[in-house]
Amino acid sequence: MQNAIPHNKRNQTADLLKGLAVIFMIQVHIMELFAKQEIYDGIAGKISLFLGGPPCAPLFMAVMGYFLYSSSKKTSYYLKRGCLLFFGGILLNIGLNFHLLYNIFFLGYDINPWTYVFGVDILPLAGMSVALIGLLKLIFKKIYIFYILLAILITSTYQYLPMFGTDYNFFAYINAFFWGTFEWSYFSLFPWFAYILIGYAFRIISDKINLPTKFSVNHCIVFLIPIIIFIAFTISYAVSIAHNLQGKDGYYDHSILFFGWILIFMAGYLMLANIIELYSGKSSQIKFIKWIGKNVTVFYVFQWLIIGNLATSFYKTKDYFSLLAWFVDIVIVVSILTFGWEKLKFIIIKRKLNGGQNENSH
Repeated sequence: MQNAIPHNKRNQTADLLKGLAVIFMIQVHIMELFAKQEIYDGIAGKISLFLGGPPCAPLFMAVMGYFLYSSSKKTSYYLKRGCLLFFGGILLNIGLNFHLLYNIFFLGYDINPWTYVFGVDILPLAGMSVALIGLLKLIFKKIYIFYILLAILITSTYQYLPMFGTDYNFFAYINAFFWGTFEWSYFSLFPWFAYILIGYAFRIISDKINLPTKFSVNHCIVFLIPIIIFIAFTISYAVSIAHNLQGKDGYYDHSILFFGWILIFMAGYLMLANIIELYSGKSSQIKFIKWIGKNVTVFYVFQWLIIGNLATSFYKTKDYFSLLAWFVDIVIVVSILTFGWEKLKFIIIKRKLNGGQNENSH
């Protein structure tokens, strides 16, 4: 029987999951920023926000945690990479909100600019998570249960932590990066670091028992059936949380109950992705999605730069047809930009290598 989990040099299932996550992110960003309010509040908005919820950020962070595991990397590597991601996220905030910030500073828009500059999105969260994992691995080593217990502790207690920043002061912006229901805090360290921990722990377990050689399609099907039944009976709960973004027990600041629901969902989603990869991984559509996943950071940055700046002009004004058209157009444009960026990188790297060879020849 064929293995359900690919065991090749590059994890094709992971690329598929990351590619799907970015596509779902694009559609939900368009829904949140472009759609008329009645569309956002309706069934289309609820479906869109669910697709842009559990299959996106939680899974993206778990996959990131999975690949952060490495016995050879030193703490300094994690700290340096974490800082680059964090400050890269701040620069992206400025870039995606450039049109709005221009209107604020030069055209007199009466809007607080700092909630946009210091918005707590995926990249700052990723940066803090990478640095923290680098420190935790010194303490927890390869004892996976410690990472799992910490994830449970975070999601069960963080909502009771005191807020030390209020009224848009300096401490509020600091507080927002760690926890709290601030309007500009989308992916604070708590609870979202828990998904990094789960992905990291799963990698330790997978390597320990050599999971890719033991998990077959039959295993996936057997485990998928009860998960699908569970999701069918609880989907309305998950949709209501995903559609309620802000506030306590909203999507951004969800409780341990929703955390548990997402873990069950991700387990089924992973098994389904494994089956798709095994039977349809070579189709042109799946290969395109995996290409997006392979270039996930570049794709993510370009889509935000485009959507974020257009949102200043199009905020809450588009109908169903326009939303679909913008989704298709943005995916095409971002794909072209990403392809061009990767080609440019290849040319630069090739020239450097040729330059180094020429110097050595002399």
